This record gives sequence, C-alpha cells and structure tokens, in this order.
Amino acid sequence: MCTTGAKVLVPGREFVLFKNRDFKRGQFDDRVSVTDRAFGVLGLETWDGLDPASDRFSGFSIGFNAHLACCDSNVKTVENGDNYDKFVQAVVEDCATIEDAAERVRQIAGEGVYCWANMLVATPDEVAALEVRGHEVNVERHPRFIARANHHLCFGANADDDDTVTTPVRYGLAFKGIREAETLDDVFALVRQHEPGLHYGICNHGMYETVYSYVVHWKDGETTFYAYQGHPCEGGEFTKVPVAFGQPNDLSAYPSNRAVSPAIPD
Repeated sequence: MCTTGAKVLVPGREFVLFKNRDFKRGQFDDRVSVTDRAFGVLGLETWDGLDPASDRFSGFSIGFNAHLACCDSNVKTVENGDNYDKFVQAVVEDCATIEDAAERVRQIAGEGVYCWANMLVATPDEVAALEVRGHEVNVERHPRFIARANHHLCFGANADDDDTVTTPVRYGLAFKGIREAETLDDVFALVRQHEPGLHYGICNHGMYETVYSYVVHWKDGETTFYAYQGHPCEGGEFTKVPVAFGQPNDLSAYPSNRAVSPAIPD
C-alpha cells in the first residue's frame, strides 16, 4: 500500500512528487537504478512477503528523467497479473510529457494483464493520475496538484480492492495536504502525517508500515531526490541525492545497505 501526491509549485519552473511506500514488513532495504537518462527505485513484486531473501524486484516504484517524475500505488492484485511497476519504468525511460506517458501506458496495458494500479506523473506544467484497470487506462489531469492512495477515483472504488479501510483516509490527507502545500518543506511535513487517533495516515503504522518516504524535487531543470528509510514521522532528516544525468552521481549516502544496481533488464 502506498500514498502519493504531486504538485506544480511554480508553473514551468518547479514541481514536487512524493510517495510513501508501505509494506507488511517493518523494515526494507531498497535498490536504485541510475543510467544516463533515468533514475528509478526498483519495485517489489513480493511486497507483502516477510522474508527479504525471497524479494523479487521488477520495474520502478518511483523514478524520474530530465523532464518528468512518475510513481505508482497498488489498487488490486489480479491473478497472474504482471507488476504495474513496469509502467513506471517505461514512462521514465521513454516519455517526456503526460501525453507520452498516457500513450505508453495504454500501449503496455493493452498488450498484457497487469495488477490494477494508480500512477502519478508530474511535469513542470501539469500533473496527472493514470488509473490502470485491466486493459483500460483512465487519465485525470490537473494544472497544479493531484493525489492518490489505493483505490480508483475515475473508475470508482471496488469492494474487493486490496485495501478498503485505510485508503480513503490516506487519500483525504494526501489530497488536502498537497493542495495546501506551497514549499518543499510543506511536502516533507505532509509525508510525516497521521490521522489523529489512528495508527495510519500518510505515514502508516499497524497493518502496513511505511518503510520508505520519497520526494522528487524538480526546479529550473535540476532534479533532487530525497529518501527517508523507516517511519518519516520519527522526525529525522531526509537524505538528499542530487542527480545529474550523463554525469557521475554520488549515491554513497543513500539509506540502504543494498548495493546500487544497474538498470534492470527489459
């Protein structure tokens, strides 16, 4: 389960995209892929498994290129359905606009069976949600802000979605928070939030645990990735990772004990 949001802070000049990554286990070390044109945190097909030795990676859970950022969240597991993280990887590796992203995702969804998902795409000019259900893709575009959790808004929620309890609460917090956010610091505060009196919110505890919090910040053509391992509500500092494509990038401070990997094969 994950909570996501994106906002154009200054049209044409600055945007942010965030994702809180929630698993059934309480601890996780992620893996990163960096090439000369794409940055991605690898997705995990076995997100509900408790044994790290059985982890099966696939696609990008969140990523960006020089033009846009993209992330996803689960909606419904489909029997024999492929991993929706492959949509994010394709968008990050192949696309520069929301039109490109929607066309690419429709192409991939039309060629196979995938688990249902929400995807967010952010650019300097607008943001969008791409809802994937079967071979259909529904696109919601907005000039400033957008949010998603683990149910579809355009298609509508289903009684047999993987999470029907926490997702409306988390979506409400994310939507209100990203609508009101005006600065990068506002987004850092947003990803630390809980619903008052509950053990879940954008930062999740209980049935699911937030194992990583990610923020992509694009400003005047420069992209910085921020990562926090564990519950961001604990108040520690996010690790700052400036990324320049086509140049050496220092990822030594990245909060994971797994080696940085090359791009995963197609």
